[in-house]
Amino acid sequence: METKIRLKNIQLYGWHGVADKEKKMGQQFEIDIEAVAILDSAIQHDDIKQTIDYSMLYEKVVNVFSGNKYNLIESLANKIANRMIEDFNLKSCKVIVRKPDAPINGILDTVEVEVKCYA
Repeated sequence: METKIRLKNIQLYGWHGVADKEKKMGQQFEIDIEAVAILDSAIQHDDIKQTIDYSMLYEKVVNVFSGNKYNLIESLANKIANRMIEDFNLKSCKVIVRKPDAPINGILDTVEVEVKCYA
């Protein structure tokens, strides 16, 4: 059985982007994670030692986000998804990265990219 663990709207401040202003001043980012794993044994035995700790998922997102500066939020999302798969033995991981204050000359709520990677 597949189990999906979601972390929604992680809010972090960073210096990712192509424009000089983004790199110098930084901006707010929002990140959603959907981690897919097989956790049958943990569920059947109600055993926390066999599942995935939500706080560790969060910490991994923060570490990847803060570890490098990315021009493309697509690259950032891909790096987060692949690191999650590797470190938590996931079947797949979907990552959405939003830039609420993207430098666009127009009116919109947010810009977002979605990446889904598979083991």
